[in-house]
Amino acid sequence: MLRSYYEHVRLHKSTLLTRFYGTHCIKQVGCPKVRFVIMGNFCCSEYKIHRRFDLKGSSHGRTIDKTERKIDETTTLKDLDLDYAFRLQRFWQIQMDCVFLETQGIMDYSLLLGVHFRNDLSVSKIGLSQPMALPKSTGKRKSFEGGGNFCEQCFMETGCKERDLITESR
Repeated sequence: MLRSYYEHVRLHKSTLLTRFYGTHCIKQVGCPKVRFVIMGNFCCSEYKIHRRFDLKGSSHGRTIDKTERKIDETTTLKDLDLDYAFRLQRFWQIQMDCVFLETQGIMDYSLLLGVHFRNDLSVSKIGLSQPMALPKSTGKRKSFEGGGNFCEQCFMETGCKERDLITESR
């Protein structure tokens, strides 16, 4: 499976699959073996993550119970907290990742997603439902100029660097 995983990540630079960097085993005298995996942490970034989502592809019980005022950057939101228009932006890559997992006999049931908003962004135009909007700041925010699309306005903290590939695949 490791060779297939490597090829998938190499071919699909914008994959949403977790990056695995190594598997290790430590055996200390008189202790059982300890095995561990080193994985990439998408939450560790030079970009501030404004919204976090745990997406499972279901609607049953997939919304948070917090009031709008209690939602902050540490709150993990769920499927129904994410607007449909926003979800479509990542559909193509999710579909490719699912095909890979299926060929490997792996059932992936959760996708963690972190979203970073640019400062000049008008939150009301990016496709998040109203309770998920960023708190209003005292500074002015620029709305989309010339009808720019979502991918041109924000960076999704899932390793997406191939913006053109995503916009062409819609």
